[in-house]
Amino acid sequence: MLKRMHVDATEEIARRDKDLLTGLEKAGFKLDHGPDDAGISPSPIIDYVANIFTERTQIGFFMKYFQRGGGYYIDVGASQLIIDGKIKIKQGQEISEVKPRSLLFADGTELPADEVVFATGYQNMRGTASKIFGNELGDRVKDVWGFDDEGELRTMWRRTGHPGFWFFGGNLALCRYFSRMLALQIKALEEGVMKYDDQ
Repeated sequence: MLKRMHVDATEEIARRDKDLLTGLEKAGFKLDHGPDDAGISPSPIIDYVANIFTERTQIGFFMKYFQRGGGYYIDVGASQLIIDGKIKIKQGQEISEVKPRSLLFADGTELPADEVVFATGYQNMRGTASKIFGNELGDRVKDVWGFDDEGELRTMWRRTGHPGFWFFGGNLALCRYFSRMLALQIKALEEGVMKYDDQ
């Protein structure tokens, strides 16, 4: 149901931002509409989030956020610079060499650059936890983001598989809402109302 609502919202956002999205594609910016063409939710929380950043939010944002914890772009002004050619982008090619004033790609092309931003993606927070706290904790913690067999978010704002260790992520609007849910779980554990292994 949630994903279906996102599909409708994504279609509307793409319609409203047609010129922007067309301009980005012409500049070489690869777009997608998120998992199963799902995007920003029409819920008040998400409307609030979208309005904080910009009215032009990259399509595919919210379901990608829930499933991967990343993989989206929120326009805060750079889109028009990309469209106008003031910011150059290159996607889908391996970099073979970083030169003092350019990048050389595996396909033989060279891109002059004053600045280089490597937007290489995100790793699962479980891997980061292992690096910081060691494999003993990392091996007990479940994967973060995505959906479990019951359709619930995996591990974010809920039990992780390691007692007393919690993942908490997202922007201010989501953190304000889900901090209450997490606090209630911790309180229930502390008061003995539930046990950590309860489902």
